[in-house]
Amino acid sequence: MTTLKAYKYRIYPTKTQKVLLNKTFGCVRVVWNHLVEVFNQFDRNQIEQLQPLTSTQLRQKFEWMREVSAAALQQKEIDFKTFKKAYFSNSRKNKIGRPSFKNRDSRQSYRLPNQKFTVNEKTIRLEKIGTVKLVLDRAVPVGCKLLSVTVSKNKCGQFFASVLVECITIQKPKTGNRIGLDIGLKMFLTGSDGFTIENPKFFRENQAEFKQAQRHLSRKKKGSVRYKKAKLRVAKIYNYLVNQRQHFIQTKTTELINCYDFIGIEDLSVAGMLKNHNLAKSIADAAFSEFYRTLSYKAVWYGKEVVKVDRWFPSSKLCSDCGWKHDNLTLSDRVFECLACGLKQDRDLNASKNILQEALRVSSAIRTPSEG
Repeated sequence: MTTLKAYKYRIYPTKTQKVLLNKTFGCVRVVWNHLVEVFNQFDRNQIEQLQPLTSTQLRQKFEWMREVSAAALQQKEIDFKTFKKAYFSNSRKNKIGRPSFKNRDSRQSYRLPNQKFTVNEKTIRLEKIGTVKLVLDRAVPVGCKLLSVTVSKNKCGQFFASVLVECITIQKPKTGNRIGLDIGLKMFLTGSDGFTIENPKFFRENQAEFKQAQRHLSRKKKGSVRYKKAKLRVAKIYNYLVNQRQHFIQTKTTELINCYDFIGIEDLSVAGMLKNHNLAKSIADAAFSEFYRTLSYKAVWYGKEVVKVDRWFPSSKLCSDCGWKHDNLTLSDRVFECLACGLKQDRDLNASKNILQEALRVSSAIRTPSEG
């Protein structure tokens, strides 16, 4: 199966290269902001509409833009055209809002097509930047087609190169195992076979240090040297937190994909759950959406099946043995007791068994029409 994969590497540019990279980020930002400005000035009642300048015209107008790669500016034009197509699409389920301007606090990145870079074991060569030292923690598989590279810088001042490739993925061996997953705040995952993962609560663990750093930042004069140092400290704490969470999600989803062929999960409305101000911080810390997204694309890559159960399915209220419904079950009830068959077990374990049964039913219902 042919899929698109991105391999992200840390790069270590020299001081001169850092200056050129920052100039490229700035020029790409200028192109985007110009296109946004013209787009937002559109008026249906005006006969002659203002037309945006192309990246080539902007390079002719501003001499300092010729220092950076023309391909990077052209790729940003392509990005804006893609945005416009999505913005005016009538078939799109969730409409997107108007584009916003980018500044130095926004994500700093630019993209180059495959003709404008080459990757080796220890370096990557970027157009107009030169050869940059690279840490190749995992090699791009042999035979993959290089498509593009996205160079980025986070708020800690670290530079990265994300290489997008088209490659053939080898499917994972079948295990014959199936599992239903109940996701929650107290226990991050509870499986129908007794498999459990505790909620690591990364933000809660770092909250005191993060809060102290933010208070320290608030006392500094904006724009001063001490303000920049304090801001960098906040960024480093947050970056450490994000890396912890990302590592947790990647390792656990890989573990699930390796062990199970069929995974049933709840189709939770995370956006709706975040409206609960008493639990919003814990829900955001758990990163349910990122977990679902990662598990789903890995299942597609490696030939496994992930089926989502309707969010209104009463998985916690149904008895996994006889199907009796406990209408008066509350969130404080951590043990499910069936008054029909006498079943007594952990609430989350009972829910995960119901999720597996419903996911199997949904999967069977989807397959039946195509087979008929």
